[in-house]
Amino acid sequence: MSNILILNQPRVDVGLTTSTYTVPTGGAGTYRVDLQATEVPPSGLTLVVNKNASPVFTAPVITPTQSAQQFKFDIILADADVVTVVATGTAGIDDALNNVKINTSIGQGL
Repeated sequence: MSNILILNQPRVDVGLTTSTYTVPTGGAGTYRVDLQATEVPPSGLTLVVNKNASPVFTAPVITPTQSAQQFKFDIILADADVVTVVATGTAGIDDALNNVKINTSIGQGL
C-alpha cells in the first residue's frame, strides 16, 4: 500500500515506503519535489521518483559515511499524472523500521 502525498504538506515516513501524488483535474503545471532522507550508516538506501511508472529521478546511493541526503527538483505534470516516491534498501540495516526516515513534499509552482 502506498502513502498519499497531499499538495504543499510535508510528509514524514519511517522505514522503506512508497508515497504517491495524483495531479487533480486542472492541476497541470510545474511542481517542486523535495526529498530528505536520513538513515543509520552503513546503508544501501535508494530513492526513486517515478512519473506514471517511469523513473524521472534516482538519487545516488548514500555512501557508508553519510547519514543524510537532500534533493529538490522541478517536474512538469499533466492532469491525472501519478508521481510515486519509492524508497528501497539493499542493506539489512535498512529494513529496521526506525533506521530510515524520509521527508517528502510536493508543491505547485517554482
